[in-house]
Amino acid sequence: MKKLLPEKRKLRPQIVVTNLIDVLLMLVFFFMITSSFAHNQEKLPVNVPKASSATTMEIDNMTVQIAKNGRLYVAAKPVEMTELTERIKTWTTSSPDRPILVEADQDANYGRIVFVLDAIRNAGAVNIGLATRPEAK
Repeated sequence: MKKLLPEKRKLRPQIVVTNLIDVLLMLVFFFMITSSFAHNQEKLPVNVPKASSATTMEIDNMTVQIAKNGRLYVAAKPVEMTELTERIKTWTTSSPDRPILVEADQDANYGRIVFVLDAIRNAGAVNIGLATRPEAK
């Protein structure tokens, strides 16, 4: 018997992978870029002094902040001197050259800053830096 209409071939569904790969690559790039900003850089606003020879520090460091009233902070959390020395000992166990950055408010007591620097040195740190802001030129 002759059929009046030709048979339609069934088309199999196909997944277009090109668009899926594009979306996945964009997600990977997005997460790579955002994770580079996600370092533990929680800080309090400390008014550090200006210096004409200020440079930026690109490596991972531990930041100790000294507020105007003399309180100590690490990662925006207040710490006591004993806890600070323990954290520094832990930080420098693998290598004493690991950098520690001290951000002291420009109106903080100079004696307190020297006391904290001495405690950091006595805890075993040798690579200690003082934070400054570059002067406007």
